Amino acid sequence: MKRPGISILLIAAGLPPGLAHAFSDAAADADLPIVTSARYGLTGVFDEALTVGAPLVLRQDPAPQAAGSLIVPGDASPPPPPQDAPPARPVDINPYDRDLNLTVPLTFNRRTLGEVDVLLTRDDRFIVASASFEELIAPLLNEQGRAELAGALEGRDGFEARDLASIGIVLDYDPTALSILVLRIDPAKRATQSLFDGGEPEEPALAPEPFSAYLNSTVVAFRRDPAGFNGAYPTPSVFLNGAVRYGHGVFEFDFQGREEQFLGTYEVDRRYARLVYDQPEDFRRWTLGDLETETRNRQGFVNIGGVGVTRQTRRFDSFRPGFLAGNREFILQSESTVRVIRNGVMLQEFRLDPGRYDISNLPLLTGSNDVELQIVDDAGRSSSVAYRSYLDAIDLEPGDYEYGAFLGVTSPFTVGSPDYSSGDLAFTGYFRKAFVDRPAIGVGLQVSPDVQMLDGETQYILAAGQRLSFDAAVSNGDLGFGYAGAVTYDFLIDRGEVVDQALLQLDYVSQEFANLGNPQGNSPIAFTLTGAYSRAFSDDLYGQLQVSYQGGRNGFEDSYLVGADLAYRVTETLTVQAGVRYQEVPGGPIDRDDFGFNIALTWQPRYDRRLDARYDSASKSGSVSYGQSVDNHVGAFGYSGQLNYSDGPVNASGSATYIANRFDATLSHTAFGRDFETVGDDQVTAAAVSSSIAYAGGKVAIGRRIGDSFAIVRGHPTLEGRQVITGDNLEGGRYQASSGALGPALANSLASYYNQSLRYDVVDAPSGYDLGEGIIRVHPSYRSGYSLEIGTNAFVSAVGSIVGLNDVPLALVSGRVRPADDPTSAGEPFFSNSVGRFAIQGLEPGKSYRVELFTTPRQVFEFQVPIDSDGLLNLQTISIQVPVS
Repeated sequence: MKRPGISILLIAAGLPPGLAHAFSDAAADADLPIVTSARYGLTGVFDEALTVGAPLVLRQDPAPQAAGSLIVPGDASPPPPPQDAPPARPVDINPYDRDLNLTVPLTFNRRTLGEVDVLLTRDDRFIVASASFEELIAPLLNEQGRAELAGALEGRDGFEARDLASIGIVLDYDPTALSILVLRIDPAKRATQSLFDGGEPEEPALAPEPFSAYLNSTVVAFRRDPAGFNGAYPTPSVFLNGAVRYGHGVFEFDFQGREEQFLGTYEVDRRYARLVYDQPEDFRRWTLGDLETETRNRQGFVNIGGVGVTRQTRRFDSFRPGFLAGNREFILQSESTVRVIRNGVMLQEFRLDPGRYDISNLPLLTGSNDVELQIVDDAGRSSSVAYRSYLDAIDLEPGDYEYGAFLGVTSPFTVGSPDYSSGDLAFTGYFRKAFVDRPAIGVGLQVSPDVQMLDGETQYILAAGQRLSFDAAVSNGDLGFGYAGAVTYDFLIDRGEVVDQALLQLDYVSQEFANLGNPQGNSPIAFTLTGAYSRAFSDDLYGQLQVSYQGGRNGFEDSYLVGADLAYRVTETLTVQAGVRYQEVPGGPIDRDDFGFNIALTWQPRYDRRLDARYDSASKSGSVSYGQSVDNHVGAFGYSGQLNYSDGPVNASGSATYIANRFDATLSHTAFGRDFETVGDDQVTAAAVSSSIAYAGGKVAIGRRIGDSFAIVRGHPTLEGRQVITGDNLEGGRYQASSGALGPALANSLASYYNQSLRYDVVDAPSGYDLGEGIIRVHPSYRSGYSLEIGTNAFVSAVGSIVGLNDVPLALVSGRVRPADDPTSAGEPFFSNSVGRFAIQGLEPGKSYRVELFTTPRQVFEFQVPIDSDGLLNLQTISIQVPVS
């Protein structure tokens, strides 16, 4: 029996990228199929009517759906059948006169949940394996649904669709896509589904090596014309930084060697050296040594050597968006259209099937959000749900908090190494928390023998996107008691795709107010009153107004500024900005009373090329620059040129950068002058070369500078030294690192604490060689390293055809492949397509394999992989002594 047009999934295990191309080279000689892997999002299919040796086309099938079903945009489920009964289906779902065991996708709402085992009987019924089905569908059910499903499947190894109809789960088998469709789940038994992504972090991918280290080095040579202070050219400067990691602990450092221009001595300075210990599960970081202190609100920055601790969610979960916590759910009993209205403007429209939905993660604006849900079902019945959401964010998502505390000895600001010998014991810290249903708060404290400062901040959220913010601080310093404070009123006008913003702020600082960054106090500005309003008139026109007034003291008189700017996007690549302003700054070191205008032009013909030109009449300054940015792939080239004028002095500069596999190099030249005529009187040329050396997993690699984390990527010995390339994108022959004469490739641009993809390939890999998926998902820790090997001993792929009695192709047969010397192995699945062709991957040279076929009666065949196999083994035709209809 034969039915033209049927398509069949070839193999569940799949084959690596590039293997299909290898098979196509052999197809003309061996009459073998081209196969690919479902795990890459592609379904390899063959039309049964194709003859052996005919050209085969690989296509990417759309998500399966029931024949004749209507899919509404935004709604992936077909209409439910009447009375929850399984819909009518083609009688002839099995074109063969025997039972078929298959592994097929289980789909719901255009989403593949996984693969289930199914038996297609010779009388055109389908029986689904209970265990695999229950495991895949359980996440879609609530507690009641899971309990009823377990009861319905109790004691059953397999079931038919009618067995679940009584609990509200409707299934069908789609023979055109070879998949089981979940057509409907009773809404009362559905698990709650979030309409807006709540930013739940995905499970961490591959962890880094427990021990790793790297050292970056940069050498910069200068040439000055005329020569330096002592008549000689300076000695090249050397910059060294890196890290050593073990477990969660990191020692990081940064040193530089440079010539002191006026003394003629060569100094080696320590910018920082510190131990860092992370607790990612608690979003906490501990630091010992030269601290990188963090400040908030009115706090002043100061260098401290000592111990510090911080807690920040976004440091360890940087892609987690802010959202409103809470419980906002609704249940649909029938298919409906749902419109989400935010502050009177429609945000989004959904087409939803029956079920339970959660909108707690609805993206809200800062301030009070009036939210309305308008629901219209297919019968035309309408209803609405309205509520007010309160979102208050101090750089935090509601319910989250952060803190920082640093204790140690202060160091004055200096160009060289930090010097704590004459410093004071000091503390600086802060705590901030954003609540779900009341204003956020923040407090800060800085203490040393010379100055003590305490500050606080909060916000009150008003209606219609308005906010009133307050901060206040008091201090005790060299000048005595001081205080400072500000009140800010801002609001947003939500106009759908664009938002208007307005702000009014009054800030006051007493003359005596001090902090660790400014222990003497004595602020020359007493108060500042600022107002601003911005508006997007259209997608192409944007405007802004700004006014400010400052009250001076100690010789500084009052000053003010009024200005307006417009930005217009002329084309996709050209933007023009123009503005006018009037400012008055009398007395003091600056005495200015003038009217001015400014104009700027930006032209960006490509994503990596940009021209900027600007002129400001008030300051009598202008600049023109053009450049091509450089990315992180080997062979990239970037350049820039700039001319600056500032009411007399002129400088012109240019630079070029080249990215190589093991280093990057930059050459720059700058000319200075008092005016355009003397612009070449002083000139500086600099050449810089940067590289790095890294260690992880017992391997060493040389490459470009490492910013945070890295991966050493090498080829397996079976690849016999072939070039391995890696990068985040390998399209068009681009790559970021390559193995070669100097050893493995060094991927230098991995970032901490989020999953990311590292792609790889092998140049001129042997035909049929199993390279794996071509992508590795990694989850680096802070300044961590990976050691990755591409390839394996089990790299051989075997292809062939299988026939029964009278040389009739044994179509759609399944089975299991195991090593012949290990009968207890779980093995891998075996499948043949509709003309009896098959492919097996992951085989090791020199080993024998046993294939057990799930036929009636069961049949077995064995084969051996030659020890000198180069990657592709042609098994030709395997004959099995079973009758085939």
